Amino acid sequence: MKSKQHDFRLIKKSYDARFEQIKSQFLKQHNSSSFLEQNAKLCDDVLKQLWVLANLNESFCLVAVGGYGRKELYPSSDIDITIISNGLDAINTNNEILENFIQLCWDFGFNLGVSQRVIDEIPKDIKDITIATNLLESRLICGNSLIYDKYNKKFKKTLNIKNFILAKVKEQTLRHQKFSKSGYLLEPNIKESRGCLRDIHFIRWLCAAKYGDHSLKTLLNSNEITKKQLNLINFHYNKLIKRRIFLHIITGHQEDRMLFDYQSKIAKDLGFKNSPDKKASEYVMNSLYKSIRYIILFNEIITKKFTVEFNLTRKKVEGFSELYLSNGLLELNKNTKTDISKKIFTYFHLYQRNPSIEGFGPNLINSFIATANLINKPYRADENIQKDFLQIFKEKQKVNRSLRLLNRYNILGKFLPVFGKIISQMQHDLFHIYTVDEHTLNVIDNLRRYSKATLKHESPESYEAFKRLKNPSILYLAGLFHDIAKGRGGDHSSLGEKEVHKFGRMFNLPALEVETIAWLVKNHLLMSNVAQKLDLADPTVIRSFADEVQNQERLDLIFLLTTADIRGTSHKVWNQWKSVLINSLHQTTTKYLQNKVTNEQFVNQRVKQIQNNLIKYSIEPFMYQKNWTLMGDGYFTKFEAQEISWHTRLLLSHANTDKTIVRVRHQKGGQGIEVLVYTKDKNDIFYKTCHFFNEISCEISQAKIFTTNHNYALNVFHVTYEDESSLRFKDFFQYIEVNLTNKIDQELNQDEINISKNLMKKSRQANFHQIEDFVELINNNGLFHLQIKTSNRKALLLSVAAVLKKYNINLSNAKITTMGERVEDHFDFKNSDSQFEPKKFENDLLILLQ
Repeated sequence: MKSKQHDFRLIKKSYDARFEQIKSQFLKQHNSSSFLEQNAKLCDDVLKQLWVLANLNESFCLVAVGGYGRKELYPSSDIDITIISNGLDAINTNNEILENFIQLCWDFGFNLGVSQRVIDEIPKDIKDITIATNLLESRLICGNSLIYDKYNKKFKKTLNIKNFILAKVKEQTLRHQKFSKSGYLLEPNIKESRGCLRDIHFIRWLCAAKYGDHSLKTLLNSNEITKKQLNLINFHYNKLIKRRIFLHIITGHQEDRMLFDYQSKIAKDLGFKNSPDKKASEYVMNSLYKSIRYIILFNEIITKKFTVEFNLTRKKVEGFSELYLSNGLLELNKNTKTDISKKIFTYFHLYQRNPSIEGFGPNLINSFIATANLINKPYRADENIQKDFLQIFKEKQKVNRSLRLLNRYNILGKFLPVFGKIISQMQHDLFHIYTVDEHTLNVIDNLRRYSKATLKHESPESYEAFKRLKNPSILYLAGLFHDIAKGRGGDHSSLGEKEVHKFGRMFNLPALEVETIAWLVKNHLLMSNVAQKLDLADPTVIRSFADEVQNQERLDLIFLLTTADIRGTSHKVWNQWKSVLINSLHQTTTKYLQNKVTNEQFVNQRVKQIQNNLIKYSIEPFMYQKNWTLMGDGYFTKFEAQEISWHTRLLLSHANTDKTIVRVRHQKGGQGIEVLVYTKDKNDIFYKTCHFFNEISCEISQAKIFTTNHNYALNVFHVTYEDESSLRFKDFFQYIEVNLTNKIDQELNQDEINISKNLMKKSRQANFHQIEDFVELINNNGLFHLQIKTSNRKALLLSVAAVLKKYNINLSNAKITTMGERVEDHFDFKNSDSQFEPKKFENDLLILLQ
């Protein structure tokens, strides 16, 4: 026993020394393939010794499977093994010995993935696509080689190649959907995301199934690819392998996400350096995206080559003798002598107009790629080709899919060099999770969704607005150009406007179309800013916005572009509350454009609407007129009609109450709640409210602070919560109404005001992007406007409220705007205190936010 323990320790000591040597060699030479092979060989040697130490006999063989079977063993990867025997009797008889071997592996520190197989159960095992895939990449480590040969031979004979390939294609599609259907995330998973390592593993599995060899060189030997394609795919494959090895070494565990935290470290280790224009991490990510781009393209070509042979039927394409249709793919005859270089966009018209065409065949894709390399200035200036390109935006179907494919086949960036500049361009803010080109294509995807009656339920107002458009191609082109100037420095909206004018001149677009597209690009952030940062109940805001958009057509265009743009940034940024705000601005502006009125007329219309709402509850004007007088004239420009209707009903007999009133209702649009606080104006209402909602893990997304003529506070808070699945709203509302009332009525406990303790640290994304904190205080004769821009984090608003409390500031208004992981908050207050020091106040806020 002591001898075995001694042997175990020696094996462990030897392994640790050899692993450090392999790792050190990699960090010096960056030879990724050598590292993987040596690491796999090292584990082979250890497992052989543990196999002997456990006294396993000739009834079994030990087999490496999965990545370990391919001899691709990363520093922190699982070590997948299978123990094979002739039958269950051998397993049952030697169960204790087998368990001892597995325990030795765990004690050694291996992250083991272990399974047991018997020859008779191959037909059953093979039905599980995961097991079948693992076994395709198996290799013998030690034990009875006859058992392994027998098992392997029967496995290959039993495997149905067609069923396996089709199952793997389906599995890949589901994986792509799980990982956002995109590899162009700012923090991609370099193992599982589209265009990353798993997409190459998929190709190797198809090779192993069809040809019995998972080497990529098999594709060359089988005339599926050229020598150049093999060299390219190996180059990009090795690049991703190297980065994954670095990730494991840097983090010390199995981390496959290229998080911002690690990008700079990997860039430094790889020798990338900062330049005046870009960080080193941007260079390393741009290089990665180039590899992802090629792997996505290569994966598509090989997948189609392997599946097209399952359906050999061909259908002629009328008017195009060089083409045929097979299995839903438009394909090019191999022996054609037709010059297709000027027909590329025409082929896309066929794709758009024919529902039965689902894509392009591998021969045609290779021809697209070859043609892309030939695109030059005379090609771009050809009027017929220009017309064909513009026609893609005018077609009724597959506009977004066509642009995605044109981008994938390297045509879009070559034909429009200005678009080529944003390919793989990173975005250093806290809104976007995609590169600029991927975000742009996502925006056009969203615009297309608005056009489809089958998706009307997603956004009925967007669907109706899209139906009113006379020329949707204007909208698609605005979507294509809205971020075209990102990454250059300066205002990308204004620079993008100039690019539209250049494009319009080159393509001879009608002047009115160019003017509209340019206006949309220049103002594509306008509607979002107005909806999220200004008071939509204020008639002046609506009139100013309406004067800018001028007419219903432009209003509908900017509305659709705005919502598609926000939805295309990140799933965290778009929510129902933003939808409500932007829809409300669209609806209100539509009414204004139909009947332009003065501010006074606007308020009168609002009053009439409120009265009509109240009469439904049998509430007559004489019953609330006195209360309205107490509220003051500013009340009707501060709140919208449905809000005032709610207040009026609640406060009908409580306008002069001595008690604090707190009431809760569901927010318009269905996401979050609306909380009304009505009480005699007193200090600390805002701070106490922030403290209360922070304690119950709710976030204030908007606050309207209003003081009536008779010195009552009428504050309305829009509040969101993390998980509504466990809420019983009746109890939740009652809890807020009772406990927030108590909180406001109680004396403030000074121990609660600990500013530094409340605020959480900035997120790793905010630190990486080095988003600057912005605080600006503007004094207009004692009326102060405070603006704060910073990264969002837990207890931010509470901490700001604590600083306001410290300076005895009572707010007259607050606009809390959360945009993903960024916030822009606006506060208004009066202060006639001669001791108030604005610069010190600003400085305290900046220190807090750091």
